[in-house]
Amino acid sequence: MTRGRRPEHSREKILEKGAELFARNGYNATGLKEILDTCEVSKGSFYNFFENKEKFAVEIINHHKSIEFARWEEQMAILPGSYLSKIETMLNEVIAEYEADIHCTGCLLANLTGEVSQASPLFSEAIRTSNEEVRQTIITDMRICQEEGSVRQDIPPEEIAEMIWNGWQGAMLQVKVERSAEPLRRFVTSVFKLIKIPESKG
Repeated sequence: MTRGRRPEHSREKILEKGAELFARNGYNATGLKEILDTCEVSKGSFYNFFENKEKFAVEIINHHKSIEFARWEEQMAILPGSYLSKIETMLNEVIAEYEADIHCTGCLLANLTGEVSQASPLFSEAIRTSNEEVRQTIITDMRICQEEGSVRQDIPPEEIAEMIWNGWQGAMLQVKVERSAEPLRRFVTSVFKLIKIPESKG
């Protein structure tokens, strides 16, 4: 008999369900049994895909990041308006998703950064790399906005990106405290007031 191909779709499903669990409960509060039960896989099948829970979490970080980046690029390509207005629309859509399920506290990367970034060298490297990729993406976006004339040019895009990403992660912590997406709305409103070039009125 020929051996069947490994079902990659099952691996994808485990990663997606794992991301939901970690976003909702956190890494430390999510046990292996809960992962197995939620994903409907045996312990043997899980270990066929992932060496241990820690490496499973690192793969979730990379998998989730790839999906979110692809989703962002796809939506940005079809939205109308200026580049900055597209970013604002996308951020408001993300916030609306958090409001629809406030107990699933949103940004997986921001959550894990606060919880396990110093837990091991493996975690530290995965989170550092992911954070840097996000920061570089924001830098690129801000450069585009400055070139189109929608964002002020007296602040370097690197500083704007640092402010946006650090502020977003801080607002996510407040979301947990307040059990509301309002901290994110306040942050987005404030940062856009700061970086946006006012439209001329005449």
